[in-house]
Amino acid sequence: MTAPAGNDGRGRVRDNFNLAAAGLAILHLLLGVLVFEPTLFPGGDNAGYLIIGDALRNGEGYRDLHLPGTPLHARYPPLLPLLLAGLGWLGGVGVAKVAMLLLTTVSVWATAHFGRGWVGPGPALGAAGLLAVNPTLLEYGHYILSEAPFTLCVVVALWLSRREDRTGAALAMLAAVAAFATRTAGMTILVALPLAWLLEGRRRRALWSGAVTAGALGAWALYQRLAAAEQPGYLAELLLLDPYTPTAGSVGFAGLFARAADNCWAYVSRVIPETLLGPGGAGGGGAALGLVVAAAALAGWTIRSRERLRAPEVFAVLYAGLIAVWPSVWTDRRFLLPLAPVILLLALVAVWRLPLPAGRWLKWAAPVVIAAFGVAWVTDTGPGRVACAASYRTGDPCDPPANASLYEAARWARDNTPPGAIIANRKPRLFFWYARRKGDLYPFSGDPAAVMRGLEAMGADYVVVDQVSGTTQRYLVPAIRAHEDRFEAVYVGGEPPSAIFRLLPPAANAD
Repeated sequence: MTAPAGNDGRGRVRDNFNLAAAGLAILHLLLGVLVFEPTLFPGGDNAGYLIIGDALRNGEGYRDLHLPGTPLHARYPPLLPLLLAGLGWLGGVGVAKVAMLLLTTVSVWATAHFGRGWVGPGPALGAAGLLAVNPTLLEYGHYILSEAPFTLCVVVALWLSRREDRTGAALAMLAAVAAFATRTAGMTILVALPLAWLLEGRRRRALWSGAVTAGALGAWALYQRLAAAEQPGYLAELLLLDPYTPTAGSVGFAGLFARAADNCWAYVSRVIPETLLGPGGAGGGGAALGLVVAAAALAGWTIRSRERLRAPEVFAVLYAGLIAVWPSVWTDRRFLLPLAPVILLLALVAVWRLPLPAGRWLKWAAPVVIAAFGVAWVTDTGPGRVACAASYRTGDPCDPPANASLYEAARWARDNTPPGAIIANRKPRLFFWYARRKGDLYPFSGDPAAVMRGLEAMGADYVVVDQVSGTTQRYLVPAIRAHEDRFEAVYVGGEPPSAIFRLLPPAANAD
């Protein structure tokens, strides 16, 4: 039977779109299992989420159990800790990691459906395919961090925002609130929806959604104020020249523009290639790739905005502007990832609009080549991750050496220090996870006397000299050398070595 006129390849893609989207999601899940890493992310934020989840599940409230005094936590919004609190009833870290992979899997599927209504089925499947094999999304698919749930909430909010009915608008706002309840940067999607509806002339929808936005932002701000957290909020850190060197001071208004320019170039020349190709993607022609992708995404944004300025276009501007003014030390794939689905869809819609005389296959050339790099990354990374998982099951975690040394010191502290001991160290959340001993960061100050005053104010009984961060050598070690009579080595171990020192009272007050 002859196919009806017009039932070409694009028609067949539309007919089988749901199957293709599901297939790409399953592909991501399978690749995610292949590169699954059972160890904890070495940054420490994951341990922070897990600790708050434990506190919620045990009825201790929304608290930082690792800090002296167990204060209320007022930095991370509560959705991910609440999710981890529930998952904790089912199992430990492994269950939480599997949940993150499932969330990124759904993100691939949701991106396809969101993109289909926004830019068409071809670019939508292209973007979903690139996400399915994307090294960055695969990495964060097994980290217990906010990227997986946040990216999914953003994509779902943008997808539902295109619905014309009230139910779709309400569900879109619910997803936007969930994004903000996952990460403070979710304020961008919270603001984007009512602003886009206002620009469309939907005044009633913009009014009630604006009220929801104001309520969510106000409620979190009020909680933070009532919690009286001593830890600086993200806004205060945004204005610092370097969050890891507070004495460097704050950036001025003009400095924000200079920082934005520097960060934009860093995202284009380094972070976009690394996001698409994996670590090291900035080498060779990485900067050229970043320029091409950024230019295509900008062209796609212009095309879409001329046709109709809606929530995805508004969100892209707001979120890109936010990460552009963030401190340069945090310019990283982690912050770009939630914008990656939008960037890929915009870039591909620009490619699809090109008048390519050689045929449709040329439109797929760019995504296929980039996807090949993603597959190559999986092929290169997979065997090591499989070996890591096997080693983990035999009780030999494949943590980075410096972190493994720190965890060994933490386990020693768990077995050889009083339960109420307070231990200052560079990774207090990870240290607590293994040691079950409270503690906090040592002061980031180049003045040894200031460091000592901070340790005493903390009530520190011990300090840890680790190899996981240069700040230990920059701030803590000089204080120990300047006050050698106040420190007694009680543990040295691991490779590279970590050391624990007992903090002694001043000589004048000693027994």
